Amino acid sequence: MSLPALGTAQRKLLLVEGNDDRRLFGAMSKHLVINDIEISRYNGKANLRNDLAERVRNPDFQTVTSLGVVRDADESAQSAFDSVIGSLRRAGLPTPDAPVVPIESDGLQVSVLILPPDDSQGELENVCLNSIEGMPDLLCVESYLDCLSQSERPVLENNRAKVRLHSYLAAGPIHTADDGNLSRRRPALRLGEAAEAGVWDWNSPAFGQLAYFLRNL
Repeated sequence: MSLPALGTAQRKLLLVEGNDDRRLFGAMSKHLVINDIEISRYNGKANLRNDLAERVRNPDFQTVTSLGVVRDADESAQSAFDSVIGSLRRAGLPTPDAPVVPIESDGLQVSVLILPPDDSQGELENVCLNSIEGMPDLLCVESYLDCLSQSERPVLENNRAKVRLHSYLAAGPIHTADDGNLSRRRPALRLGEAAEAGVWDWNSPAFGQLAYFLRNL
């Protein structure tokens, strides 16, 4: 892949799985005052290969100088990374040797982030949950999940992070009202909506690798 011609706008492109991911990374970029990254979704891990192939065929892709791909680890971080690498290779793009560590070839930098970072399995919800560990509301959430575990239809283990997170958000984030009293507002936010509403603490160590990835894209 050749370098963009002189005078051609150069682009940083971040590809994420879905809309919640797009909104969260958009909110984090705004917090970090990073304004030069275009964030686009590839609509599910099964569609990444086709999405990349279509983008590479588009002449506009020649203006991309840095490409980042974000994917959930799900059951296996290594398998998720290998899957992304397979999609990149199929599209004729450079393939990094490890997550977060970029590779550059012919003027294009490519990097991959698997969520949650430094863990063998999980998803974006785990990152957000890690940022709120110790919050009093989570004790109520755990009591709810314990109750469900005694029912005839307990929560499946691979759905537990999503249930914990959405249960936490269901009551609405606590904020300080104009009179100084604490109250709740905007119940049942989705993960991306919560990001835009300022629910997540971007300074939490849980978001450290995500911030690093964005800064170095």
